[in-house]
Amino acid sequence: MTPRIHIETWGCQMNVADSERILALMARKNYQRASSEFDAQLIVLNTCHIREKAKHKVVSRLGQLRKLKRQRPTLKIAVVGCVAQAEGKRLLNEVEGIDYLLGPAKIEQLPELVVGKEQGSALGFNNDQPSTVDHELTPSLSGKVSRYLNIMQGCNNYCTFCVVPFTRGPENSQQPSLIIEQAKKLVDDGVKEITLLGQNVNSYGQDLADQSVSNPFVSLLTEVCQIEGLERLRFTTSNPHDFSTDLIELFASEKKLGRHVHLPIQSGSDNILQAMKRKVNRRQIIKIVDDLRSHGDDFAISSDIIVGFPGETDDDFAETLSIIDQIGFSFIFSFKYSPRPNTAARRFRQQIDDKIKSQRLTKLQSLQKKITEQLNAREIGRQRTVLIHYRSRKEPNIYYGRTAHFRLVRIPSRHDIVGQLLPVEITEANATALVGHVAI
Repeated sequence: MTPRIHIETWGCQMNVADSERILALMARKNYQRASSEFDAQLIVLNTCHIREKAKHKVVSRLGQLRKLKRQRPTLKIAVVGCVAQAEGKRLLNEVEGIDYLLGPAKIEQLPELVVGKEQGSALGFNNDQPSTVDHELTPSLSGKVSRYLNIMQGCNNYCTFCVVPFTRGPENSQQPSLIIEQAKKLVDDGVKEITLLGQNVNSYGQDLADQSVSNPFVSLLTEVCQIEGLERLRFTTSNPHDFSTDLIELFASEKKLGRHVHLPIQSGSDNILQAMKRKVNRRQIIKIVDDLRSHGDDFAISSDIIVGFPGETDDDFAETLSIIDQIGFSFIFSFKYSPRPNTAARRFRQQIDDKIKSQRLTKLQSLQKKITEQLNAREIGRQRTVLIHYRSRKEPNIYYGRTAHFRLVRIPSRHDIVGQLLPVEITEANATALVGHVAI
């Protein structure tokens, strides 16, 4: 019987990329993707540790899987990712049924552990041995139009709220030649759009031995854009304090770069930004946005916002609302602050009551919904170039794609248009998506 793997992915794009990597690695051991957890011999929980109660979510899911494991004693369960790294030892002591426990930098050990049929764990960072995975695609991933590609792991910034340096370690960049090789393989398999990933992609290459290039990230983007057959290139996530002038200017010369940047500002208050140790102020954030929009006033910016950070006053929160209104983000990911293990902010005295956090989050999200609806409504009547990503599972003649500005578009078509870059006339809009028809 062909062994099957079921994988559940929580959290950021980095975890999505890691899950695809796991599927490719396990495919080399003849594992196919299962249709569900009930059809699998191996279940992998790829976990995120950014938000509070992350471990509780893993424990809850393991409890749900315990009955299945009792029914099928040969079923193996792996917990990988950031929760495994940060709280793995506690999990092993508190929860039964974990066969494999692997931190983000150690997931390449999973195939050998599984095939060797030994229980095992591998935590810690592996920065002395950068990943050399070639991103070979499994049949289940072949045909995807858009793929993520990790170019670096970890972060050196130690923002006071963030657990990433403690779960993914210090910055560790892949060699540019390896990234180009991986990107070419993806394009050869039919991928049209690649998103380069890192906790702070703007600082890519600063840890590499070869420092002959003045800006390694800009150099990498330029080289990837030259790959024949690649239609669109994106990157995330960008820390504002590393957003250089030459990176901004690259958007003028490289037409393959998407006209959208995810710029996590976290707050609009200089007081809170300083307490977060963000190394950037409100004025600098607005200048980055203005400079990006000098290449087109419709340049789309999205962001991450934290409400209720320790010490955040009503005035501080008002500053956040005002910068959201001034910049006009296309969308945001917004969260209530939650104290994370090992971070400095969890020890700050002026913790905010959860009720206040909830009220502020509701107000912020209401404002952003209004802005998103207004920006999307402006798209009506415009013609946008849309890369078609997939066909609807429920409606066979409906396809979905994204504009260069990362806006989702719903498009009817009687023909298979997946993978095509098409001119689309926008006819309708709401807070979540646009609607249009192919303008040919």
